[in-house]
Amino acid sequence: YARIPALRGAMRLVPLAVTTEGKRALVSRVRADGGEGGVFKRLDAPYTAGRPNSGGPQLKYKFYATGSFIVSRINQRRSVALEVMSARGIWRPIGNVTIPPNAALPQLNAVVEIRYLYCYKGGSLYQPTYLGVRDDIVPEECLDSQIKFKAVDEEEGGGEER
Repeated sequence: YARIPALRGAMRLVPLAVTTEGKRALVSRVRADGGEGGVFKRLDAPYTAGRPNSGGPQLKYKFYATGSFIVSRINQRRSVALEVMSARGIWRPIGNVTIPPNAALPQLNAVVEIRYLYCYKGGSLYQPTYLGVRDDIVPEECLDSQIKFKAVDEEEGGGEER
């Protein structure tokens, strides 16, 4: 595939770890490099199409982050807009999150806890999940310094997000 320009970057060899120590070291390295997670699979299991967390011989493990954000607007369809404060004291939008039907809608300006995979630079949270209202911190503690941004892949295109 390396000889076909359209396929460059489409596939990547990934390291394999088979011992407990090797798996722990690999997970630590992937996490330190800003990776999104990994897939654990039985070596003797055949390839099966579909999502790894649907069961079977493989398990997807994502490196989620959590953060505290301010509810800046209540949208339609059980969704709220979120903001964080920059180091200069300016509130900036950070995306939206859907509030599940079994949870009460948070109030405007409430501090809420959100689980997410990462945040795009200058963009919004990716795969946000509402966890609940936080009453143990004040809005001024919802800083953009807490955000986990999408890792940058220097090997492919010099600084592009991956």
